[in-house]
Amino acid sequence: MVNEIKKEYLERLKENLSVNDYELYLKCLDDKETHGMTINYDKLNKSSIDLDYLIKKFELNKVYENKNFGYYTYNKEKLSENGIYPGKDPLYYVGLYYIQEPSAARVLYDVPFEPSDVVLDLCASPGGKSIEALYSLKKENGGFLVSNEIDHKRVKILNSNIERMGFENVAIVSEESKNLVNRFDQFFDKIIVDAPCSGEGMFRKSENARLQWSEDLVKSCARIQKTLIEDAYNMLKSGGILIYSTCTFSKEEDEEVVDCLLNKYKDLEVIKVEKNYPFNSIGEGQFYAIIKKKGGGNFKTAAPKIDDFKGLNLIRYGVGKFAKDTIYEKNKFKSKSSNGDSLKLSHESTHVDDMAFENVIDLDDIEVYKYLKGETIKKSLDFNGYCKITYKNLGLGLAKYNNGTLKNHYPKGLRLL
Repeated sequence: MVNEIKKEYLERLKENLSVNDYELYLKCLDDKETHGMTINYDKLNKSSIDLDYLIKKFELNKVYENKNFGYYTYNKEKLSENGIYPGKDPLYYVGLYYIQEPSAARVLYDVPFEPSDVVLDLCASPGGKSIEALYSLKKENGGFLVSNEIDHKRVKILNSNIERMGFENVAIVSEESKNLVNRFDQFFDKIIVDAPCSGEGMFRKSENARLQWSEDLVKSCARIQKTLIEDAYNMLKSGGILIYSTCTFSKEEDEEVVDCLLNKYKDLEVIKVEKNYPFNSIGEGQFYAIIKKKGGGNFKTAAPKIDDFKGLNLIRYGVGKFAKDTIYEKNKFKSKSSNGDSLKLSHESTHVDDMAFENVIDLDDIEVYKYLKGETIKKSLDFNGYCKITYKNLGLGLAKYNNGTLKNHYPKGLRLL
């Protein structure tokens, strides 16, 4: 693979690493990537299975855990040889776990999230860090996440992933950071800036990352990153914590971006800075800095209301059981309320495990694959009408039962091919 990487990049890297580390980096380029997942312990506790079941099924190896989630690695090739694919398993579709690269998952593990925190993820797609934060933020405690992605195509991926994981206490927006600054001045307890970068940490698994790299790209990314991190500073309240990360190794995009912020604002202190490469860590490598804004921070930030997003490109606010309860109106299905008014049940509400449905049908290991493929299912049930479909007691989607047949209402764009 070394021959596929531009010489200019290798020369830059060689200047920043010791002779031994540089040789280790070159050697590791041909190693296979490590695969892993974060497991939502709240969902696991509500399911009909336990952790031992998951560990045995996917042959998982625990890397770390806290009371809210655990991170585990697995051998993708070995599992595929046995016909097991974590990204196509029904447990993936019910949101029990999120597949995430090890280095990216590691960034937030040292961040002391409180259940009541109000958090911003500024560059959120595809959603791994948003989801990891949401594991710790509890709706009943006032915890809330604003998950932002400026790219209109990528925000759809973000929305789909958060929907699948079943979180209610989240707003998804698609805005430039400066527009959020105007609305949320010194507002958030914690802010995540997983900044767009030149992607040097993606070289081992992405040909496109190797081809698109250039010194001009590094400089361009650094300019954007300095804007993003300063905007984040302005939205962070006193006593709050800013987490800056990239999946690249250039100093211009990593240490120099952080130093620029520290030199400009003297009320900041660095809690931790870490730079991991694929030769000295589990995963592809990641730079991150955890920075605290000095000062009070004793006052409680209330979760933003829907009106706080007026004028912004709001994709979703929370999750409603019916279409009238939510901004996001993709994949809704008609039902009838008790007073006969026509309502639309929302697909995403089925993934919220605490949201009550009158009729709930738990599918077995054979039926669930039929459902995920969009097929009808023959069953004998004691009602007619709409119902919530679950697997291992976790929500999956909607169906309509009539005279021995469950008509499938799983969204076509999500179906298993």
